Amino acid sequence: GLSQVPDVQFQMPGPRVWGKYLWRSPHSKGCPGAMWWLLLWGVLQACPTRGSVLLAQELPQQLTSPGYPEPYGKGQESSTDIKAPEGFAVRLVFQDFDLEPSQDCAGDSVTISFVGSDPSQFCGQQGSPLGRPPGQREFVSSGRSLRLTFRTQPSSENKTAHLHKGFLALYQTVGECPSWGCREGASVPSHDPGIFKP
Repeated sequence: GLSQVPDVQFQMPGPRVWGKYLWRSPHSKGCPGAMWWLLLWGVLQACPTRGSVLLAQELPQQLTSPGYPEPYGKGQESSTDIKAPEGFAVRLVFQDFDLEPSQDCAGDSVTISFVGSDPSQFCGQQGSPLGRPPGQREFVSSGRSLRLTFRTQPSSENKTAHLHKGFLALYQTVGECPSWGCREGASVPSHDPGIFKP
């Protein structure tokens, strides 16, 4: 009877250690190495830092604020890096934009940044004079990647009535010198900073 007790205790850690190793291994490389996790689990659920990497393709894909078109939650921050294949750039345009307006977008904001350009920060609603909405502006990265950061301030108690649905953007790859930009130059104002590097 008593001689069997050590055997039971000895055998128990075996499957537990194996299971622990099995479930930890996909995460061992951290966020950058987990592209397929991102595709499976969505934009914001793959990593605890709420950062993700998306791969741009020739056909436009959607990027939205969490829960869109339902109102977004307050007090959150997430960054999304959109990357293009070698030899291509990332093009992003907002189809819908509805963030709480604030002075200099110090409250809720969307920030677009890429190498060679100062970050551009936006808030407010499309077509509204309040805040700084992006309008129909097209963002084209100077390199292969573009970062979108969505940041919302914690809610103050007297502002529960103001609900905003966030944003819907389309992103896709473009050649480094797309035909609609470099040759004609009509659809993209050359004086607008951050569209093309000189």
